[in-house]
Amino acid sequence: MDLKAIETVAETGSFRKSALRLGIGQPAISRRVARVEDRIGVSLFERRRSGARLTLAGRVFVGRARGILNDLSAAWDMARSVGEAKTGELRIGLIASLSRGTLRCVIEEFLLGHPDVHLSFTEAERGELLSLLNHREIDVFIATGTNSLAIGDTMVLDEERTYLAVPSNSHLAVKTQLTWTDVEDETYLVSKREAGQDIHDYIHRRISDLGKPVSLQWHRLGHEGIMTLVGLGLGISLIADHWRGVSYPNVTFVRIGEADERIPFSLVWRPENDNPALRRFLSLARVHAKGAASSLSEVSQNRDPWP
Repeated sequence: MDLKAIETVAETGSFRKSALRLGIGQPAISRRVARVEDRIGVSLFERRRSGARLTLAGRVFVGRARGILNDLSAAWDMARSVGEAKTGELRIGLIASLSRGTLRCVIEEFLLGHPDVHLSFTEAERGELLSLLNHREIDVFIATGTNSLAIGDTMVLDEERTYLAVPSNSHLAVKTQLTWTDVEDETYLVSKREAGQDIHDYIHRRISDLGKPVSLQWHRLGHEGIMTLVGLGLGISLIADHWRGVSYPNVTFVRIGEADERIPFSLVWRPENDNPALRRFLSLARVHAKGAASSLSEVSQNRDPWP
């Protein structure tokens, strides 16, 4: 690099010493300096047998060049840091809780390995997150289901056990597990927000299999609002395991269904997204997803109905 050669000659006061420091031949140093002098039309150095001394124009030039070199070095370090996911940003969309579960474990481990990567989170409904993903305003999101969508790549991160949120002072709260027959006559509280429709379909399928009508109440509330209504004794609600990391007044979580009754949660991202932080995150998520699948397989083989 011509500017680096000029700076080194200025610091060493010698073309020979400059060549030794940079590890290249002295003729190459001379050519680089001469090339710049020809372009600007002035001499930068007084060349003597005892060495090289900056001219007045050379002192001005090197002063400016040193600032440029420092900026280039900083830009190089920053680009390399971002490329290695040492810095940068990862934007995650959520239709889930981070209170516990596999996603929380992935994020915790990612933070430990990449403390200077800024994480930003967006909680929204599936349609909005899909739009944000398509416009590159988020890098990845997690939602219920296998998400076999045409808009991006997907990965099943985990398949979680199902629970019912019931009033702690109800007869259901004293049980260690429930069957759908136990709760076929209960009133189910469902949010009109994400993922209310998924929950509605799940409950309807299970109760309808028993030949019973389903009693559902829809509310324009988020998860916390629904849990508050459960605590007030207005009904019960279906949740996935990761929501159990948060406690609510007068609400108890009780396992529901068969041993293999689980809800899949998947990551969704755009395959052309070249954010290095996303690639590191997905690599870590694959390790955890493989571990979760292995644990699920062991439970299935052991046939332990209530792990």
